[in-house]
Amino acid sequence: MAQAADSLIEDIYDTVTFPERWGGILERLCALTDATHGFLFTAALNQDARTMALWARHNISDAVLGDYTTHFRHRDLWANAAAARGLLHQCVVRRGEELVPEAELRRSMIFNEMLEEQGMGRLCSVSLSDGGELTLMQPVLSLFRPADRPPFSDETVRLLQGCAPHLQRAMRLRVRLWARQDGREEDVLWSGRMIDRLPMGVALLDAAGRILCLNRAGQAMVDARDGLRLWQGRLQVEQGAEARRLAHALEAAVSAGARTAAARRGEAADLRVSRPSGRAPYLLTVLPLSPEAAGPFGDAGGGGGDGARIRAAVYIVDPAAVAPGLGARLGGLFGLTPVEAALVADLLADLTPAEIGDRRGVAISTVRSQLRSIFAKTGTSRQSELMNLVNRCLMLPEGP
Repeated sequence: MAQAADSLIEDIYDTVTFPERWGGILERLCALTDATHGFLFTAALNQDARTMALWARHNISDAVLGDYTTHFRHRDLWANAAAARGLLHQCVVRRGEELVPEAELRRSMIFNEMLEEQGMGRLCSVSLSDGGELTLMQPVLSLFRPADRPPFSDETVRLLQGCAPHLQRAMRLRVRLWARQDGREEDVLWSGRMIDRLPMGVALLDAAGRILCLNRAGQAMVDARDGLRLWQGRLQVEQGAEARRLAHALEAAVSAGARTAAARRGEAADLRVSRPSGRAPYLLTVLPLSPEAAGPFGDAGGGGGDGARIRAAVYIVDPAAVAPGLGARLGGLFGLTPVEAALVADLLADLTPAEIGDRRGVAISTVRSQLRSIFAKTGTSRQSELMNLVNRCLMLPEGP
């Protein structure tokens, strides 16, 4: 393990300039320690682009992370025990059994409703707080394995203890790079937050075609593994012919991004991406951007080098997706009742009025009556007009 650890430490310092590589670090740590899941996160209450750049996960889905953040974070026995002992402010390695007795963990809600099902019943965790720049962020790196497996070994504890100083140093350097953005930091953070709220996927690319930023909706599409993927920091599709078309469009866009606006006209590319699930294909638009218009993104040195400037954007729409807050939004905009909003969602899912009636156990005449009410409230007269209006509403940014 010692030789592998030396190689790992070298790669840890790559995360200073490429924070997206934290996922690879977690994957390698899991392989070295026989862990099945890995999570790097910050325990700070206020999360911004600086702290979120220190978030990464291995084998933890968006759904699981969402459940944890929404329902279980404040019921996390391990985290609560560590906080109560002041361990989040010390660079120490702890196993789950040292924080919470196993019997108590197995009786807990978080174990029975999330951890056991996900195979995360054993923990080995290291707090990376340093008493300085990292103190407010409270970064923590955690490794997990199923509850029916043995606790993590002393060798794993020694490995994390040996890596901890290097992890801290890499994080400190990353934080310092953020701080040297020469007054442009707030613009960058604002841009990142705004695209993260868009219901469509958005990827910002540098001059080499690598992703500088992928918003929440885009990351969810990639995580679904249904036609889109990331490979070495680049967006790819799985089908051969479509993969070649996307690669060509991305290459053309980042090359066009360095030219004048007149030379870029007409160079946006539209394409469809098939999905193995059989759902409606993703709709992609690849758009070249001028560096003057987009500005630098994450330009740590303030010099605006090609590797840190946006050259192109990729917009991704999932025609089959319906935003979770659609009902409330339609109610607020048009006064639709919950039943009417649910009917609109069914129409978006390509159900016919007859199919909607069968699903709800009501007569088709009732569905048509509700549809007439929806037309009146939205100022539309046909189903196609209604769908066009609703699809425009779906493009409005979501709340935080």
